[in-house]
Amino acid sequence: MRLVLACVLLASSVQAQEKLQNVIVRPGDTLWSIANTWLDDPARWDEILKHNKLPTADPTVALPGMTLRVPARLIKAGLRAAHLTFVVNKVTARARDTAAWKNVALGAELRRGDTLRTHEESRARVKMLDQEILSLEPDSMATIKPGEDSDMVLSRGSVFASKARVVVGGAKVTPKSADTRYSATVEPDLTARVEVYKGTATVSAQGHSVDVGAGMQTVVPPGLFPGKPEKVKLPMMLEIRAQEYASSLTTGGGFAPDPRPAPPPREPEGDITAVRSDIQVLKIGQPIKAYHVQAAAEFEFRKILFDKTYDEGERFQTEEVTLPPGAYWWRVSAVDLLGVEGRFNAPHYYTVRMKRGDGEGEILAEMLQIISPEENSEIGSDYARASGIMRDERLTLDINGVPVKVDENGSFSITVRVRYGRSSIVFTLTDPKGNQSHVTRHVLKL
Repeated sequence: MRLVLACVLLASSVQAQEKLQNVIVRPGDTLWSIANTWLDDPARWDEILKHNKLPTADPTVALPGMTLRVPARLIKAGLRAAHLTFVVNKVTARARDTAAWKNVALGAELRRGDTLRTHEESRARVKMLDQEILSLEPDSMATIKPGEDSDMVLSRGSVFASKARVVVGGAKVTPKSADTRYSATVEPDLTARVEVYKGTATVSAQGHSVDVGAGMQTVVPPGLFPGKPEKVKLPMMLEIRAQEYASSLTTGGGFAPDPRPAPPPREPEGDITAVRSDIQVLKIGQPIKAYHVQAAAEFEFRKILFDKTYDEGERFQTEEVTLPPGAYWWRVSAVDLLGVEGRFNAPHYYTVRMKRGDGEGEILAEMLQIISPEENSEIGSDYARASGIMRDERLTLDINGVPVKVDENGSFSITVRVRYGRSSIVFTLTDPKGNQSHVTRHVLKL
C-alpha cells in the first residue's frame, strides 16, 4: 500500500513539474494533425489530453481556435521554444521569415529562427531548452537557435552566457567546462570579442581555434583567425556582469533585477482590501473561470508567501490571510474558461494588519551602517562602491535588487553600476518574517 501511495505521489509531483509549451490551434487542426506536426512521436497524441480540457477526445475532429499546452519533452527539437524570463524597458522580437518587430513581455516563447532585440537602456534574459540562461545586454540583437549546432547567433551588442554555444560575428564560442562563464560582444566594426570570467571556452574562426581561460580574452577581426589570448581589459566590468548573471541563476532566470531598478515605494499604496479592486480590473471585458492571488516580501516574487486560486464567484477574504503584520507585494492573474492562466498584473505594495507609521522599517534600518557611498557623493566612473556593516546576522541584504554576501563580521562590499547624472543605490534589509526596510543613497556621476 505504501509503495502504491509513493508511486502516486511521485507521479503527481512529476506532472506538477512538467514543462509545457503553447501550441496555437489553426483552423482545421485536429489532435492528430497537431501531433504529426509538433510531436517527435505522433502516436503519443493522447498525452495532450492530460494537460488540456478539450471539447472532444476524438483525434480526427477539428478543434476550435484555442491554445494547447503540450509537454516540451514531446515536441520536436526544432520546434521547442526558448522563453523570455526577464525584461527591462523596451524589448522587441521578430518571428522567423517575417519583417515586423513586435514588443514582447515576460514569458514570451521564442522559437528557432526568431530574432530578439534589446533597445537602449533595455535588457533581456532567455532560458534555453537545457535551462541555460543567456543575458542580452542593451542595444543588442540575437537570433535564437534552440536545438541547432549553436544556441544563439549574436549580430549586434553583447551577451553573457555559460553552457551555451554562441556565434558572434565570424567566430563560434564553445564552453569547455560546466562552470564556464563568458561574455561575447560584436563591436561596431563587426570584430568579435570573447572575455572569459570563469572556466575555459574554445573560440573558433576560419578553421582555427584557441582556448581562452579565466581572466583572458580573444579578439577576432572579420574574416581572420582568433587572436592570441590576452588579459581582459576591464576586469571589474566583467566581474559585475558575472555577479548579475549568478543572481539570475539563483532565481531561475526570471527575477534577477536590472542594475538600476526603480526603488520600491517608500509608502504602501493601500491595505490588503485593495486586492479586490485589482481582481475586478481583471474581470473587465473578459469572462473568467477563476483568479489567482499571490503575495511576496519582495517585488521580484522570489519567495511566494501567499498563494491561492479562487473560483470566479468566490470572494477574496482578507481574514484568511495569515501573514505577519507588514507590507507585501501583491499580484493577481485570471484563468480563462478553458483553464489557461494569463500573466500576472503589475505588483502592488499593500499592508496586512498594519497601521501607517508602525516603525518596523525604522527599527530594521538601525541594523545597517552604510560606509559608502556618502549621500550625494560625486564619482567619475561607471561604478560606485557600496559597503557597510550589518549588525544582525538574521537579516538578509539586497543592493539594487542583487543579493549581497555578508561575511562573518557583518561586513559587505560590492560595486554597483551607475549612469550619468543622479542615480539611486537602494539597500534593502529583510528580516526572517519578511519585513523590509529600504535605505537609499544617491550619487552623482560626472
